[in-house]
Amino acid sequence: MGLSDAREAARLKRNEVIAGVDPNELKREEARAAVRAAKAQRKLCDVLDDYERIKLSQLRAGADARRALDGKRGLLKAFANKDIATITRGDVVDAVRKYAERAPIGANRSLAYVKAFMNWCVDQEIIESNPAATVKKPSKERTRDRFHTLDELMEIWSAMGELGYPFGPLFRLLIVVPMRREEVAAIPLSELELEPGGNADEAVWTLPASRTKRANALRVPLAPLACALLKEAIAAPERPKDSPFVFSMTGDTSVSGYAKAKRRLDRIIQERREKAAQAEGGEAVSMEHWTIHDLRTTFSTLACEKLGADIAVVDRILNHVATATTSKIMRTYNKSELFEQRRQVMRDWASLLEREAKKRQER
Repeated sequence: MGLSDAREAARLKRNEVIAGVDPNELKREEARAAVRAAKAQRKLCDVLDDYERIKLSQLRAGADARRALDGKRGLLKAFANKDIATITRGDVVDAVRKYAERAPIGANRSLAYVKAFMNWCVDQEIIESNPAATVKKPSKERTRDRFHTLDELMEIWSAMGELGYPFGPLFRLLIVVPMRREEVAAIPLSELELEPGGNADEAVWTLPASRTKRANALRVPLAPLACALLKEAIAAPERPKDSPFVFSMTGDTSVSGYAKAKRRLDRIIQERREKAAQAEGGEAVSMEHWTIHDLRTTFSTLACEKLGADIAVVDRILNHVATATTSKIMRTYNKSELFEQRRQVMRDWASLLEREAKKRQER
């Protein structure tokens, strides 16, 4: 630095001091700004790797979140190699709009994951603001309220008999034991005690916390009908005998392909309706759209209406938070499993299904 440059630098420092600016703090802020600028030049995919390592790896749904962000159909997949600071609100809006064209509700879910990720980036001083913060959900969601009448449920039950292994017994089991689909579909033999102590009346399925949505372990009482369906599946010729899973086609993994099986079931129901309508000289009426999850709502409704079951017991069967009581204190401190009450309701429910199925076979 020459003499004139040194004098100029000294003059600038004097001016900064006179103006109340701390030169050292100014240097620190410049250093922080340089760090932020370097972070902002990082590619989205690299930042996502850090997000997964630091944040998502601690969450039960972390893998789902990563897939929603930049997986095969991830909302941000198109921006994977783009500098994260250059992603705009318009980019997010456009990505959400395109996603919503093929999966309206899925777009809502993916947008929520993007907002959480971008908020984390702001907290880490990687970006100045969240480009997704004010982006609205593209689709209106309705509360699930679809449930089947008993007649409709038994029509579905009968049609399931044509599916064969694995989906015939699996879907029927989802009616008899109204747990969540993946919890039932991925049952390993190790979780089942179909005849504990040689007593089939005490059959139980012990579901570990790692496999429940609420992350709570649960003992599920099994009625004789549930045991019969499980034994049928285990003994099915199509099932790989060395598989640890009740429902498996590969042996190494639990069954998949629910959507395809559900479409096949819908076709069977429609074909049966058309055949019956033709025999009566009428026109077939299609069954209103329904999902496998609706079987849980159906159980909750019919168990209360047909069996007079206590809604608190039904909540426990479904492994819901105890919504039946309006007392927050009761919901917090009442941890009773209501196991024997659940066993009785499950037996009554299975007996109702068996009676109704037999009645329709005799027609």
